Amino acid sequence: MFLPEVFNLTESERILSDIAKNSFGLLISAGDSAEHIPFTTPLPMIIDGAVLYGHMARANPHWRLFDGERVAQAVFMGPHAYISPTWYPDPSKSVPTWNYTLARVIGRPKVLDDDAKITWLMNTLSHKYEGDGGWAPDLTDPAFMAGMRRGIVAFHMTVDQIDGKAKLSQNKPQDVAQSVADRLRDQGETELSDAMHKTFK
Repeated sequence: MFLPEVFNLTESERILSDIAKNSFGLLISAGDSAEHIPFTTPLPMIIDGAVLYGHMARANPHWRLFDGERVAQAVFMGPHAYISPTWYPDPSKSVPTWNYTLARVIGRPKVLDDDAKITWLMNTLSHKYEGDGGWAPDLTDPAFMAGMRRGIVAFHMTVDQIDGKAKLSQNKPQDVAQSVADRLRDQGETELSDAMHKTFK
């Protein structure tokens, strides 16, 4: 990932928080040869300690690369939006750009065979999105759930590297960046606007 110093996120707590808020990411693995198009699977993932967890359909061949040796990366996009040159003091000396945040986890995924851990993963993921009192795996007919579980493959990936990028107009004067943040808020991009204002506090 191209990561200029000005946009580099170095605080691990901030990066983990971004992942928790934007946990539906892209898991990307290289194939077996130089000609092989990398596998990319969109899915929700969670980090517990220094380990990333997720699961995917068994019919997806991506999981066959999870041998604990091949490197993969999980990319989690945060808020993002188009920035118009007309928002700058001199549009004639500006070009369009895009502001955004993202987080990335790099590791070597392995298939997860521990039945108790898979149960924990399914319960944790469902509770994250359902909340208290919502749907949970143990509310489903056991025979049906057993069949569904046979149709997935869970994985775990020890975090070898974690980094993040926040392109939030840090390369602009503070008053200009805050003006851009205000324009974003006017357009309903409140999360990105808030991130920009926090950057320039």
